[in-house]
Order: sequence, then C-alpha cells, then structure tokens
Amino acid sequence: MVDSSDFSSNPSNSRSPPHPSNLPNASVPNDDDDEPPCSGSTPVPNTTIITFGEGPKDENAIPTPNTDGSIPSRRFATASSTVLTASPAFVNKEKDIANVTPANRLRILFTPTHELGPSPGYLKSMKNALFHSPLNILLLFIPVSWALHWAHQSDTVIFVVSALAIVPLAALLGLGTEQIALRTSQAVGGLLNATLGNVVELIIAGIALGRCDLDLVQSSLLGGLLSNLLLVLGMAFIVGGFRFRSQEFQPMAAQLNSSLMTVSVIALIIPAAFHEWLDGRIDSDLEAPYLLQLSRGSSIVLILIYLAYLFFQFYSHNHLFIDVVPSYASSSSSTSLRTSRSRSSSRSGFETIREPIPMHLVPTNVLPITIQDVGRISSIETSTSKTSLHGIEYPRMNTPSALLLLVAVTAITYLTAENLVDSVNGLVEHSKVNKEWITLIVIPIISNAAEHTTAVVVASKGKFDLAMSVAVGSCIQIALFVIPVLVLVAWGLGKPLTLFFDPLETLCLFLSVIIVKFAIEDGRTHWMSGTALVAVYILIAICFWYYPETSNHVVGLVCT
Repeated sequence: MVDSSDFSSNPSNSRSPPHPSNLPNASVPNDDDDEPPCSGSTPVPNTTIITFGEGPKDENAIPTPNTDGSIPSRRFATASSTVLTASPAFVNKEKDIANVTPANRLRILFTPTHELGPSPGYLKSMKNALFHSPLNILLLFIPVSWALHWAHQSDTVIFVVSALAIVPLAALLGLGTEQIALRTSQAVGGLLNATLGNVVELIIAGIALGRCDLDLVQSSLLGGLLSNLLLVLGMAFIVGGFRFRSQEFQPMAAQLNSSLMTVSVIALIIPAAFHEWLDGRIDSDLEAPYLLQLSRGSSIVLILIYLAYLFFQFYSHNHLFIDVVPSYASSSSSTSLRTSRSRSSSRSGFETIREPIPMHLVPTNVLPITIQDVGRISSIETSTSKTSLHGIEYPRMNTPSALLLLVAVTAITYLTAENLVDSVNGLVEHSKVNKEWITLIVIPIISNAAEHTTAVVVASKGKFDLAMSVAVGSCIQIALFVIPVLVLVAWGLGKPLTLFFDPLETLCLFLSVIIVKFAIEDGRTHWMSGTALVAVYILIAICFWYYPETSNHVVGLVCT
C-alpha cells in the first residue's frame, strides 16, 4: 500500500514526488461528483486523464464515453506518460452505469470483454478442433459404438464404449460454445455455455422419454443438477483457488442464483409432500390426475420465472451483469516501475495508452482501468498484490466453423446417446450396479463433461463470474426450463411425466442447494469451499451406490 505522504506537494521534500497537480499538464482526479476537476482540465463524466511530464499532443487522443454511449470530443494526452483512471465516485457505484440507456447496456453485454485477435481460416479452425484436447483420441470409439450396437453385442460393452465416445463429443461442444461466447460478454457467454452444455443431457432425456423410461429422465436430469452444483462448481473453486488466493464474483448475481435454485427445489418438494399427504387419504386412482395437473401448472410457473430471469439479466438490470475486468498492474514494491509499453484498443474504438510510469506517482485514490470497463467496478484493491494485465485473446475457430462444429457434434451425439440409453437396462441386468447409481451419477458426469471442462478452464484464468454462470446457470436452466419443458412436451405426447421425483434424490438436491448458497452468498470463495462441495458429491455417490432400485410411479401413471 502506498503511503499518502508520498503525494505531498511540498517541493522541499526530495524523497516524496510532487503531487500531480504541481506537474505540468496534470489533471487531478475529482473526489466529488458535484465539483468539476481542477483547473486546466475539461470536465468529463466519471473519468480522469492524468498526465506526467511535458510533451507534444498525442495524435491518438483518448476518447471517453458519455452515459448515453456517445463519444465526446477527444481530449489530448501527452505522449510521454498517460494513465486512464476512474475516480472514486465512479468506483463501486452502480448508479453511473445504471444511468446508461438500456439499449447501450444491451450493446455492451454483446461486446467482448477483451480485445480479440484475427480469427483463423476454415482449415486452421478444423485443425484446432481436431487437436483441441487429448480426449479427442476417444473419438475413435464412436464407430466402434455404432458397430457394436448394430451387431447386438453385450450391453455392458456398448454402454462403456458409448460413454467413452460421448466424453470427447461433449468437450467439442464446449469448444464450439466457448469460441462463440468469446464474441460476447461473460454474462451472455455463460448463458450460451449453460444452454449448449445441456445439449447432451437434453438428448439423453429426450431419448429416454420417447422410450417411456421416466425414471431415467428424472434421475439423469436431477443428477445433472447435483453434478453441476457440487462437482463442476467445486472443481472450479479448487482449480481457481490454487491459482488465486481468493476468488471474487458478483454477490448480487450469486444471491439471485441461490434464490432461483431454492425456488426450483421447492417446486420439486411440493409434489413429493403432496403425494405423502394424499397417501391413504383418497383413492389411489384419483391421485394421478392431481399430480399431473399440479406438475403441469408448476411447470408453466417455472418457465415464466425463467423468462423473467432472462429479462432481468439482459434488459431491466443488465448493468449488474456487465463485465468489469480491472486492467491494472501492481508491483512488489511501491517504487517499482511499469516496464511494459503497450497500446490496446477495444472493439468499440476506445484506446488505452500505458506508458512507463513510477507507481509512486499515481495517487492512491484512483485506479487504472480500461475504457471498455464502463461497468460496476467491485472489490478493486489498491494493494501491491500481483495482478495480470488482460491482453488480446486469439480465437481458435472462426464463427462459421464453430457453428458447423456444434451442428455436426450434436447430430453425432444423438446417434451415440441412443446406443447408451438402449444399453442401460441390459447393463443393470448383467452387473451388480443398480440403475439409480448409473442414471444419477455416471450419465450426468458424462453429459456434463463440456460444462466441467469449461468451468475449470475459465476459473483457472480468473473468470470466476463466467465459471459461476456456466455451473450454476446450467442448473437454473435445467431446473426452471428444461425439466418443465419436458413435462409439457410429455403432456403433448400423452406421457405421464411429473415433478414427483424420488424423495431421497429431492432431499439430496435440497441439501446441495443449501451448502452452495453458504459457499457463494458473500461473493468470495476459495479452494476449501470447493473441496467441501466435492466431498458432499462423493457422499451422495456412495449413498446411491447402495440405494436399492425403487419405482417412483404413482398408480394410474402408466407410460405407453
């Protein structure tokens, strides 16, 4: 931490550098929103340009955006040394970005957080996809799985080979999604990762629904919730926690996600409680219509909640989800210098010029940021902890190639998942593994491979909000949208799918939501929190290893 005495304006103090206001062409930050900056500078909303030393006017002046998104007249900055800073009135105040019109905030949400380099060509894109991961060697199991299925070989072998084939397919889905998400903000990218990451689960559940295997539909979807909440999120916290001392994300978004997950659990608990209360009180033949009507009505409510959540996230309160990526460097000592000279320009045309500036010349009440970070800046510390500068990100695939990859992989995944679903019953009959453990633990881990990989990778890069969006956002989408939509689709197909899940599965989900809420509600976490989440998942897996296969069907709910 730099002592405030370092900024004394006393010229007789040879050890203390002069205050920026005493330097030529210097503009000092404004500590009061109601007062203009010091003389010699033009009032600019929310930003201050501090210059040190004399020099010619820079031809590439730095523009500053207004609250309506327009670009005002350019102010000059000397070419010798320039830092773009945010005043304390702008830091940690949501009202500044909230005053920006919703249309411009929506545009920011679909603007990449980092500057992107040139996209590769089609041949290079396909090569990058093919050699994306060592797991791609498992793609060789795809034709083997199809051949074994057509030859009517052992169901156990078909299940194992099909499961191995789906893992790299899920990883390729994650790659294609990530390459498209690079062109958007972290909020939109998280939604894309959550949506396309659920493709495998949706395919497996849809195939099982078509075959009237309602237990597989329910267990695989609820297992996906447990896997994302505990295993995926826990591993992301562990990997990110070992690389960063503490992981911070938006507490408001975390609390909102916890509330929505609680709502979804309540929607699953009510049918179970309804069933227990009606048991023995009315004729069993009358209970089935009541459960169906309750589930279908609840599904409509859950879908409306999810649509309201999307409206909240991407329109009415989208300023709360705008990316804020501090771009500042701290040194091991207050007297070190920034030795890198770089110029980065955002996609919207703004430029930030970084020059070699003594760190002790920068006042402690301002923080350097990139101009595209016109969002709420939270928890920016002025300590001397090491923070990396965000540079240019180079896409590994161009957009058409990424879209083509998603379509092709989805089609191949559907064909392979059919073999997997068809072999489940045969595997249970010829092995000691119960169906509940396979559908609740094994299949969700396979289908969540894309989200698991994405969440861990982005957490290791410090993108904790994106990791949260991928893991918890996927759970919200499954609970508030995928499951209700499947209930309504089953209604249209004449299949009695309800929200009455296995009571023990529902209880495990309820306890999982509670521990995740405690882990993320303050907006900070570390690797130990991730260890606790993974430990709970292992406990649940052990429990269902010994859980006997049970039938959760109510009398009268017969699928044909």
